[in-house]
Order: sequence, then C-alpha cells, then structure tokens
Amino acid sequence: MEACPGAGKTRTIVARVARIARALPPRRALAMLSFTNSAVEKFIEDCGKADIARFLRFPHFVGTFDAFVRHFIVLPPGIAASASRPIIIDSWDTLGVNVRLTGSKAFRGEGLSLDKFDAETGVVELAGIGHLALHKHVTQYQEDYQNVAERMRNALYRKHGLISTADARIEARRHLQDFNWSQALGKAIKARFHEVIVDEAQDCNPLDLDILVWLRSHGIRVTVVCDPDQAIYAFRHGSATDLLKFGETYKVGDRLCLTGNFRSSKPICALAATLRNRREPDSALGSTAGITHPVIVAAYSGKITGNIGQLFIERIETANVGLSSKDGIVLAHKLDDAQRAAGNPILSDVCGTSQIETVARIVGEFWSPSATKRTRESALQTMERLLLILLRHWNEKEDRYPVRVIERAKLNRRELRRQALDVLMQLPKTCNDTDQERCDWVDSVRNQMSRLQLILPQGQTLGKVFRRPPTKKWAEHLRAPVIKSLSCSTVHEAKGREYEAVCVVLKPDHAPLNRTSKVFEAWKERTDSEAKRVIYVGVTRARTLAFLAVPSSFTDRCCTILDHGGTPYERVKIDGRASGGRELALFDYASLQVF
Repeated sequence: MEACPGAGKTRTIVARVARIARALPPRRALAMLSFTNSAVEKFIEDCGKADIARFLRFPHFVGTFDAFVRHFIVLPPGIAASASRPIIIDSWDTLGVNVRLTGSKAFRGEGLSLDKFDAETGVVELAGIGHLALHKHVTQYQEDYQNVAERMRNALYRKHGLISTADARIEARRHLQDFNWSQALGKAIKARFHEVIVDEAQDCNPLDLDILVWLRSHGIRVTVVCDPDQAIYAFRHGSATDLLKFGETYKVGDRLCLTGNFRSSKPICALAATLRNRREPDSALGSTAGITHPVIVAAYSGKITGNIGQLFIERIETANVGLSSKDGIVLAHKLDDAQRAAGNPILSDVCGTSQIETVARIVGEFWSPSATKRTRESALQTMERLLLILLRHWNEKEDRYPVRVIERAKLNRRELRRQALDVLMQLPKTCNDTDQERCDWVDSVRNQMSRLQLILPQGQTLGKVFRRPPTKKWAEHLRAPVIKSLSCSTVHEAKGREYEAVCVVLKPDHAPLNRTSKVFEAWKERTDSEAKRVIYVGVTRARTLAFLAVPSSFTDRCCTILDHGGTPYERVKIDGRASGGRELALFDYASLQVF
C-alpha cells in the first residue's frame, strides 16, 4: 500500500488490526512493525484512542523491525562468535565506540565511529565522514582503519557479546540460510502470526526485504505500507528500486494506493509538492483544508540561534489560527541545530573529564526539552556506568556495557536502575550562571551520592571524587532553555508524527562540501536527494503552519522555487519584518504588510 503524508496510513492500519484481531482464533496474533520508536509510539497511541489497546498484548507483537529481527531470528540461536547471550544495540555510537590508529599514523582529533564501516564488507563509507581533516586521513590510511575496525568488531563479538542492529541483519541472514533452522523457525512464526504489517516500508534495506520475502515464502501474510518520498535512511542502504521489485511480487489487485491528505493545509501540500518528483499537490481533505495561512520563509544571517525559535513562536501566536507555542516544534537534520534554533543549546562535546561535568551532562540530556525515550535511556545508562565506576566494578579498559558488568558483579539490575533514576530525579535540573549556584549544584551532587553510602577507596572522599571543575563551562549543560515551551527534535525522530506548526531549519553552507547548495540544486531541478527528502518529511509533519528557516544567501532561491510551485508564502527577516510574498487566490492578505 502506497500513501502520501497525512493520507491516514496509521488510521488504516489501526482499522485493519481491529477488524482482523477480533476474528482471530486463540493463540493467533498480528505483528505490527515500523522503523522508528516514534512511529511505534504513535501507533500505540492511536490504538488506545480506538479502544483496541488490548490487541497489542501477547501474543501480538508491536515494535520496530529491529526488535522483531532481534527477538525472533537472532536471539534464539545466539551468535556463533560469542558464548554469551548477545546484546543488540542501536548503533556503536551509543557506546562511543570509535576507531583510531596509533603510533605515527595516529590522527590528532576525533575518532571514526565503527558505524561508518559496512557491517558485511568492513569497507569504510568515506562519503559519510563530514570532518574534512579526518576524511583526508581515513582516505590516506583506509586499509589500516578497516583492519582496526574489523579487530574491534570481532572483539566486541567475542568478549562482550555486543552487536549492532546492522550486524544483527547479517546474523539473521546467516540463520535463515541454514535450511533446517529456517524451516523450523518459519513454521513457528506462521503458527503464531496470522499477518505481519510493516509500516514505513520505504526504509527497508535489501536485508530487510530478504526477511520479508522469507516470511512470505513460509505462507505468512505480509502487508507493507510505504511512501517512497519519505525514504530518509540512506545510511541503512535502503533501495527504492529493490522495494519496487518487491512490490511487483504482489498481485495487481493487492497493490493499493491511498490518496488525499487529511493532515495538512493547502499551502503546506503545495510546499510539499515542490520537494518531490510528482508536481501535483496532494488534495487537502482534513479539518485543516480551509486554513490558508501561507508558508513562512524566514531569512537568518550567520549561525543558527534562538532568534529563529523566538520568531517562530511569534508567527504561531499572530497567525490567528488558535495555536500557541506548545503546538509547535523545531526540526532539523541534526539535533544540535534544532536545539540551537529552539534556544536550547546543549554542548555536544565533553569539555573536561571531571565527574561533576559527567553528572551535569547526564542531567542536562535527561531533562532537555528535546529528549526522547532513547536519549533518556542513554542518560540513565551513563548514570549507571558512573555508579558502577564508583562501586569499583567498572574496568575502563575492558568494559563497554553496564548490563555485562552488572551480571559479572552479581548486582540487582533493577536496584541499580532505581538508584540511577533516583539521583537524576533529586538533582536540580538547571544551574544559573553564578558562582553560588554552581557551588550549590556541586554540593547537591555530593549530598545525593552520600545517600548511596558508597565505599570509596582509601584516601578518597566525595569532595575529591566530585571536585568542582576549575572553569565554569561545565554548567552550560544545565543552562535553562531560553524558550521553555518550544519543543525540538531531529526530522528522523519526528517521522511518523504530526504537529500543528513546524519549523524546519536549513543549515548555512560550508565549503568545500556545500551541502545546502546541493540541496537547493536538487530542489530546483527535482532530482533525487536524501537531504531534500529530509526537508520533505519535516514540512509534511505540519497540519496548520509551516515555517522554513533559511540562510539569507539562499532565501531568494527558496522563494523562486515556491513561486514556480504556486506555493503561497510570506517572506520575513529574522527580526520579523515582512519583505515580500506570493499571494494565492484563496488567501486574504489584507491584514499583512507585504512590500
């Protein structure tokens, strides 16, 4: 089933689940899969609204595609290279696993994430290295980097039983190539699941499609829902061509298409149409169909700042469509850019090695307005790691993942999680920029840690372990957001959701990559570009108001594209003054100063 944004994919899936689940015999189930936690959460919310949440419980399965592969294909037989039960992590970045060379070939700077190396071939993906100096260094010593990466990956397999979701796909294929195992597993899954529904199927990579083909070969009904224009996971090697071939294996009568947009207003539909090959805008059919507020094109100079978020809020509140700042969200390709635009800067690099800064960073990330379930879970794991270090169970040279250390030390995992969460809940969420506030915050950390009655090494005290850093930069992790009511996120995290008002932030150009120039070239020529599709996904989250924050040097080009696409827009500078616009017959500009 192919559908445009706002066509009601989730509602359709919910209705299908409700219809099928009510007629299922005992111990027969449905599996509903997607590719982001956000999309899964949205589905669960909608099932609750439709009063069918009871159908989400066992034996049914609702989760990400990764979780399905992990639970049903990889974990049962385990990993051949590891004697311990495998732990599958989202990415190596979550553990900070970086590849570095030593000796005369060492690079003075950041390491290269193990995620940059193909899980199957081991070849480094040079195109994904944004740091120019590192890109040059890796190109020069590519074979050395690949050898080190292979040794690291094997060590993580053998010693810790850790694999990434990309590695899990390789393991899954290996298991399915075992005829006896494949046959037995296929029969077991068919006996449990009446149908497997895959949402956001445009994000499938070839290995994912192989798994779907395998499921169908065992007589399991597989329903896929997709929108090729929303494919923004190129790093997972998704292939529109492979998806098209997979779709052609279904009978013509089984290939359905949902038309009409029940989410966005006409101006937003017109904007979205400029960002894809199909020029005709989707028909606005929902409750927002009568809203004709223009797209806002906001030009900003220099770096991304909170002025963008402030102007966004002003435009929301003066739009006369009954919205407030709580109805808006700032989206960008990278979280740092979204945070800065929302006036909620969080340092992306650790500026020291003190335990106080570590705790401040954890608290800042956990309570950030842009925090997701994943980032909060990561913050909790970091706090658990800190507690394990203080309990002297953590070996800095050997240990990678808290769960393995907890198992080795025979600790109560739930109790450690409770302690970590308790510390996070008790510490002040913010710290003002005064010496007294910083002193008080450090004292609060020591007080909370003293409650845990930690047994410190001889000669150590909490005052020494949690020593106040010599500079005050650590407290920037705890800076209160400038605009407290404005949310922000990456476009990838927001995928599958909808918001009344959306601000999409485009970055300034940086030589020699000039990525923004390439985006606008693809936008103008309607050529394929994942970066352009990211913008498409971002703006199509909006129901009522779309706001584009565009670098001043690209504003004219953006407006020209919108003119050619017949998109009503209002062009403003970052100070909020109108500087031009294009009128659509349905829109009344009488209340605006357009000049």
